[in-house]
Amino acid sequence: MNIKELIQKFRASLGMQKELPNEAVLGFLRVLEEVRAEELDCDEIYAKLDEYVECQAGTHDAAQLMPLIREHLDLCPECCEEYEALLNVIEEAEEK
Repeated sequence: MNIKELIQKFRASLGMQKELPNEAVLGFLRVLEEVRAEELDCDEIYAKLDEYVECQAGTHDAAQLMPLIREHLDLCPECCEEYEALLNVIEEAEEK
């Protein structure tokens, strides 16, 4: 499914049946690019890390649900270390 189809599906779920013009899709993509450019800093990651880990431990695809956090973890060894430690604690607690 491409971006235009995804937006159309979302609009249809809201009862908006009108065809979405290509310019609107391109505008939406530009907004997404700008949001992505505003990367999260470590403080913001720490604030959301417990939610991310709980999602991951709950067998959800946290990387898909929170892609900016996953991207930061891939690039930041300190945050990744904190993530792995927290994930280990959660997984050990679930085993007991």
